[in-house]
Amino acid sequence: MTLRAFTRGAAFLGLLLLTWLPPSAIRALPPSPAASPAALKTSPCRVGQSRAAAICGTLTVFEDRAAGAGRTIAIHFIVIEAKHRTNRAIAFNPGGPGVSATGMAADFADATDGALATLHDRYDLLLVDNRGTGASAPQNCDFAPAAHPELYFRQMWPDAIVQSCHERLAAQANLSLYSTSAASDDLDDVRAALGYPKLVLFGGSYGTRFYLDYARRHPGSVESVALEGVAPPHFYIIPLPTARGAQTAIDRLEQACRNDPTCSAHFPHFAEHFAAVVKRFDAGPVTLAVQNPVTHRLQNVQLTKEVFVETIRHTMYFPPGAAYIPVTIERAYRSDYTPLGEMVSQMALFFSNIQADGLNLSVTCVEDIPFITEADVSRDSTGTFEGDARVRAQQRACKFWNVDPAAAAFLDPVQSDATILMISGSDDPATPPEYARAGLAYLPHARIMLVSGASHDSDLPPCVDAAIVAFVRASSAAGLSLSRCAAAYRRPSFVALAYDEPAAGESRAQTTRFTKILNSILQGRIDRSQLTPALSKEYSEAVLKGLAADIAGLGELQAIVFKGETSSPKARVYKYLLRFARGTVIATLTLDSSNRISGLDFAG
Repeated sequence: MTLRAFTRGAAFLGLLLLTWLPPSAIRALPPSPAASPAALKTSPCRVGQSRAAAICGTLTVFEDRAAGAGRTIAIHFIVIEAKHRTNRAIAFNPGGPGVSATGMAADFADATDGALATLHDRYDLLLVDNRGTGASAPQNCDFAPAAHPELYFRQMWPDAIVQSCHERLAAQANLSLYSTSAASDDLDDVRAALGYPKLVLFGGSYGTRFYLDYARRHPGSVESVALEGVAPPHFYIIPLPTARGAQTAIDRLEQACRNDPTCSAHFPHFAEHFAAVVKRFDAGPVTLAVQNPVTHRLQNVQLTKEVFVETIRHTMYFPPGAAYIPVTIERAYRSDYTPLGEMVSQMALFFSNIQADGLNLSVTCVEDIPFITEADVSRDSTGTFEGDARVRAQQRACKFWNVDPAAAAFLDPVQSDATILMISGSDDPATPPEYARAGLAYLPHARIMLVSGASHDSDLPPCVDAAIVAFVRASSAAGLSLSRCAAAYRRPSFVALAYDEPAAGESRAQTTRFTKILNSILQGRIDRSQLTPALSKEYSEAVLKGLAADIAGLGELQAIVFKGETSSPKARVYKYLLRFARGTVIATLTLDSSNRISGLDFAG
């Protein structure tokens, strides 16, 4: 999912002054021809460790929807059935572009809290893999091959891989036909084939662009729309907002560091040292030694500014990861690049693994890059630490991708009379809240909740879920009190030790105990005699197996690093950093006064 922050000065003010058209002037763009109803195939299935009742299926559509002939695509979907079925559904899209919706089916089936888990009592959950993602003719490239850090430390989209992947995919697909609007029409075909009169649309990040386009093209098929991290067409052209968004996010991180006792004491010159490290990369690539994730051997690689600045921006998506930026920068400032190399590797491998990265180019090279002018680049990148590095990298990749641009009408502001709830984070480096505000001028029944301090993937307070539930149930945001909830978010504490640095005072006995517990969890089991009754109930067999599956997706466990202990008369809390081949996890082990485990949490 997702959340956002930045300022575009006069350009942004100009957007707000654009004329709003009344609902009577709103026109839906003509949808492309529908698939044949005979193309629907479904079968009962079970998903998740809870074995939740579901319907798995495909709907065959034409790749070229306008032609209505030729090559076809099987659009894969999963419907997780409501506890009390009402022929209503929530369609969820996780973003990207390129992230699979059906890949999250097990998580949703096993969830016991959150907005979707609550709404699932009367709403089916409809998960559809957009064309080019998941199981729907996926366009996978792997621009960050784990065995070759020399490639992904130098380029976000390594030229040779982009070229070879384009040749492979273009031999079996017309990559110009995998656009947002084509996927919108596919979804409406799925909706109609399954017999849902309307859909509640719930999307994050790119999923917000996708659902706004769907609302524009299929207004009669929309019940309501909930959006997190809003990227509306016209106002948000990928990747123009990233430079200014990253600058605002780092400015807010620096301010938060100054206000944090730990960060300000250990890194009093964070802002100055960050600027110095950025300047070092302005002079050219920096050579550093990193551990190859596959061979586990040290090798020298060159880290470019293009990859460095995107690593910092991506890390700021995740507040627990952002808490490590000051210490990582301090070490780099002193020419110790080990923590920075770890951060680059983790971010590159994570994003490469969660999305169909070829589809990401098929969408952005069609809908965004062709419409970016040099004036746009200058306006949005000047005075930022990222500069034009990201936009130039994506322009370079799109030259290799060689697809036809979308019709210019796609970039028109979305005008919709749908009821919409937008949620944005003030510190979001990906989808800054200014864009949601700009889109409001064309959305008369939309409201925005700005969560102070939140980023693109923050662990938002429960009141946000409660607001989403109330909005969907009422099909209106009119009666919601959004400001109090928006102020409830708290940023995680900063850390003084880098990924590879253990805290002092480690109890080997407790670390050994934790290691045994972790190993059992990785096998989908746990010794319940060590847990309090409340924690044992929380860790049901379904939850335990789901957690094991999630952790297994991170690859081989490479290290357990002790990160500190806090004590009170009623509890002792131990923190560990778990370093896996494709990500890091912070584990928190809480023991009560009788030495039983009363808390066990894992945060990515």
